Amino acid sequence: MHSANHKAARKTRPLSPQALYRGLYVRIAKKLGVDPSYVSRIARGQRSSAIVEKTLRRELDQIAGKLGRASPRAYSATPTARRNHSQRLQRLVTTDSRWIRRQWLHHCQADPILRSFPLSAQKRVSPILPLIEEAMKRSRFTPNQIMTAPSKAAKAHGRLRRGQGYSVTALLEEYNLLRRCISRLAEKHFHEMDGPILLSDLSQLGEVIGRQTQTALKTFLDHA
Repeated sequence: MHSANHKAARKTRPLSPQALYRGLYVRIAKKLGVDPSYVSRIARGQRSSAIVEKTLRRELDQIAGKLGRASPRAYSATPTARRNHSQRLQRLVTTDSRWIRRQWLHHCQADPILRSFPLSAQKRVSPILPLIEEAMKRSRFTPNQIMTAPSKAAKAHGRLRRGQGYSVTALLEEYNLLRRCISRLAEKHFHEMDGPILLSDLSQLGEVIGRQTQTALKTFLDHA
């Protein structure tokens, strides 16, 4: 009975915007027989196609309906207007970085793995703002620049946690929580943002945080 109730609750749990947007460009590309990168360029306003924009608008309407919200306002505008007037994730994260830090600390203090490493709130949260600031700068890089640019904040984070006796699992969980907090911030401001651009920003930021995670882990292991 408990298992059935749990499954029912899981089915009725609302999906996050990020989950609904995942695979959007691929779905549209398959419908229209084009490459997903072409759909991405149109969504960013770098190319123009009436049929792709129409399909994007229809998909966004469906997602908005599932979220119980109005369609993103920006898709009634031109691609240039969307870029100019939509809230961008990078600016949002930079503006609300202290909110992210507070939420991140709250999740850390509730996490059984991280809680097992006794640190003061100040010591626990000290490397987070530098990580966020670095991620925001690198989120404007090209994919090649993301892979090759040094990540000083991530190196410092890995070295610090090694000295504080963290485990690999605990180190990686801190990055998982950072992703969660940024996704939650995007959900809070979803009505201010253009769906396809938000998807692109989340993807780009995910690449950056993934690279930071790799750098921090390598530094952590090098100091073993």
